[in-house]
This record gives sequence, C-alpha cells and structure tokens, in this order.
Amino acid sequence: MQVISGAGEFEISMERVEVRGSVVVLIGKMGVWESETIIEQAEIGHLLRVSLRPRVLGWVLTWPFVELWRWLRHHKN
Repeated sequence: MQVISGAGEFEISMERVEVRGSVVVLIGKMGVWESETIIEQAEIGHLLRVSLRPRVLGWVLTWPFVELWRWLRHHKN
C-alpha cells in the first residue's frame, strides 16, 4: 500500500490487526516509521458506507477468483 501526500510518498505495510477496547488498530510501518492506525467504531461504519459502491463491490467479489486463476496458471506444471 502507499500513501501519497504533500509530504511525500510512503510505502505502508501492515503487520497485524488488533482490537483494543472499542477500536481496531492496524499495526505496521509507514516508510521507515513504526505506525498504528486507530479506527473507531463510527469510522468503521463510515468506511463501509463509502466503500459499498458497485465498482468496489465488483472488485471485492471478483478478486478471489482472479487470484485463484493466477495461482492455477502459475502452478499448472
């Protein structure tokens, strides 16, 4: 994943996800820095609402099949 902003472009890697009380915490790195992204319950609802668009849903639903097809092609032999 990548963040592109006025401060620059940073690679983001997620190492794990935790639940702490009523929040979800994504733990990983942004560039060379350790980072935690904290998502509150209300924000998760908002994220789902803005994500539930036909094109996004289509991508999410077809992605596993595309990956399976790629894996089968790669392991054909």
